[in-house]
Amino acid sequence: MQAAAMPAFVSPSLTVRFRQAMRDSELGPQAEIEPLAAYLAAEQGRGRIGPGVNPEATARLLLAGCFQHAYYETFTGADSEPSRDESAGDIVRELRLEA
Repeated sequence: MQAAAMPAFVSPSLTVRFRQAMRDSELGPQAEIEPLAAYLAAEQGRGRIGPGVNPEATARLLLAGCFQHAYYETFTGADSEPSRDESAGDIVRELRLEA
C-alpha cells in the first residue's frame, strides 16, 4: 500500500484528498495492523506467545520492520542482505515473543 500512496504526496492538495480517501475507505494503517494483531492475540491465547506481549504494539513493530526492509530493498535490490526471510526471522527473534 505504501508504494501506491507515494504519488499522493507530491502536492498538499493531493495529500489532503488521499488522506480523506483513506478515511472513507477504511484502508489506513489499522487495516494492516488489526489482522496481524488478531493473529498474535490468537497465538497468545494458544500459549505460543508470552502473556506479557501486547499484540497491537507487536503488530506495529513487526510491520515497521518489514516496511523498513522493503524500503531498503527498493534501493539495493531483492538480492540484498539480509534476505527477506532472515530479516523477518531476526525481527521476530528480537521481539522475544515466545511464551
